[in-house]
Amino acid sequence: MIILPRNILVMALMLVLAISGPVQGQDTTPTVSEAAVSAARAAVNGERPLNRVGKGKAGPIISPPPRTIVREAEPITPPPEHRLNVMLDWYLNLYHAPLIVAQERGLFDREGLEVTLTMPADPSVPPKLVAARRTELAITSQPRLHLLVEQGLPLIRVGTLVPLPLNALLVREDSGIGSLSELKGKTIGYALEDQARLLLDGMLASQSVSPKDMKLKRVDFALARSLIQNEVDAVIGAQRHMERRQMAQEGVTAIEFAVEEHGVPLYDEMILIANRDVLKQHHRDIANFLDALQSATVWLINHPEQAWELVRRARPALDTEINARAWPETLRYLALRPGVLQEQRYVRFEAYLQKRGLIEALTPVKRLAVELGSSP
Repeated sequence: MIILPRNILVMALMLVLAISGPVQGQDTTPTVSEAAVSAARAAVNGERPLNRVGKGKAGPIISPPPRTIVREAEPITPPPEHRLNVMLDWYLNLYHAPLIVAQERGLFDREGLEVTLTMPADPSVPPKLVAARRTELAITSQPRLHLLVEQGLPLIRVGTLVPLPLNALLVREDSGIGSLSELKGKTIGYALEDQARLLLDGMLASQSVSPKDMKLKRVDFALARSLIQNEVDAVIGAQRHMERRQMAQEGVTAIEFAVEEHGVPLYDEMILIANRDVLKQHHRDIANFLDALQSATVWLINHPEQAWELVRRARPALDTEINARAWPETLRYLALRPGVLQEQRYVRFEAYLQKRGLIEALTPVKRLAVELGSSP
């Protein structure tokens, strides 16, 4: 840094800031006024701020300097993001397409939501994590919800992904099993024991056998694989459009028994559940989440080919020949209005469970399910 002598600073300030105008009738050469000299010296000496010098009738006028207050610009704050973690019910599959589309098209972002999709290692765990307040939402089935609420878990349905049963009991065509009554003494594979027993109880009610007459074996996600490899004689809980195609690709033909055609009332296959005790805390976020989900579903129904391209590129694990063939059929099962509650369906299923002796007391619908258009 170059430091100039004080006298040079004074002269520079006098010349630049305080040159007086010409005096009428005299030489037009500019002259430096005494006021300018005084002002420049004072400014350099730090006695007072440098003022603007002018002329008036009574002589030089020194006006006060303008005051400028400089503040930092206010930062542009993006809309606050609220986080929602969604535990899936199973490995990622086509019925999760609305969730994938909503993420990839920025529909959750538009609602101010940061949504994380998590796949469970154990399909029985997600509802328990919701009950423990370790995740905000989870996917399960309506039958399981009834049983878990009966056990005292503070769970409540807040949305629906698939409003029709997908479950089926599958057997190999070459197994010799042609009817449900022929399952006596057989081994049945399952992923979720409570739901498997509930469905078998309803399907076998009019048969000459009961779940007690067969062996249940937990196979988790490997339903089709265990049947292909003859580890079990049948599987319950299979998604009818997927496992059957997987078996066909391996050269095994399956016979399918749809649960709703064999004594089980209609129910919602895939629902979103939240913790009833803290629902008010997340009410607005979940309502916004469902709005995004509805927009995603409408878009993929209207643009099925484009939606398939988006899904398979976003989730390469889903880009298989089986899924490509199943895609059109999958779309027919998706809920166009995820937030809408079919209340009577829950009333009827609760009554059915009590009649079958699977629950003791009836739970009011308002403790089982809610439509978030109303207050929680």
